[in-house]
Amino acid sequence: MGKNLFKRSGFTLVEILVYVAIFAISATFLVAILGVVLKIQNRQSSVNEVNQQISFVNGTVQRLIQTSSLVENATGTASNSLTLRMASPALDPTKIYLANGVVFLQQGNGSPVSLTNANVSVGVFSVTKYENPGGPAVVQLDLSLSYNSANPQAQITRTARTAITRISAATFDSSVIPNSNGAWDVGTQSNKWKDGYFSGNVTVEGKAGIGTSPSADSSSVRIKSSGDIGFSASGIGLILRSSGGNCFRLTVTNNGGLATSTATCP
Repeated sequence: MGKNLFKRSGFTLVEILVYVAIFAISATFLVAILGVVLKIQNRQSSVNEVNQQISFVNGTVQRLIQTSSLVENATGTASNSLTLRMASPALDPTKIYLANGVVFLQQGNGSPVSLTNANVSVGVFSVTKYENPGGPAVVQLDLSLSYNSANPQAQITRTARTAITRISAATFDSSVIPNSNGAWDVGTQSNKWKDGYFSGNVTVEGKAGIGTSPSADSSSVRIKSSGDIGFSASGIGLILRSSGGNCFRLTVTNNGGLATSTATCP
């Protein structure tokens, strides 16, 4: 018989052990790299979610302030609630506030709508209004949001501070009507409007104080003045009603005497 033309070949035990060792080392590095990539991905996802919600809340507050008629918050006092007066009765008042880690928006009589979702928790929502005499109002907004996760790698907190200016004063193209009868004021005792101009009638159902506070008399005195009351024409005077129901105009003569004449009752 002739010699075998084929020789058997294979891996030796040493070669197999070397290959197994190389594979184990490579697998260890790959698993470690995969773990790092997953951690970075989870962290970046948390950062993106928090940043997006901060941007959304900040943009919404900025838009509403700039389109409002009045920022009703007290000047110089930080608050977790922002109240804006709007020209549209359906949107007045507009409130943005923090409750149980969520920022809510409520406009008019509508139901509150959450501006943040369950992925984040709002730790700080603080607004402070600053008035510039002769200039626009500025609202400082402080925000702090944290990502809700049990994973320490995903527990991200971001803060932001923004100054928002209400650029122009309100210009109305419709009636200014409060949403409740006899509940709201125009100005305050310490912050008064300067001048008022009306082309029609003015009705005061309460009392009037001219240069002074209204009278403390609860029944009879409706108008109280700390100075003179002047008339621009000689034919104008005070109209008084007699006990019989007739009305007379009280005027003054050239000699300083008093004169009366019949008049139409007001």
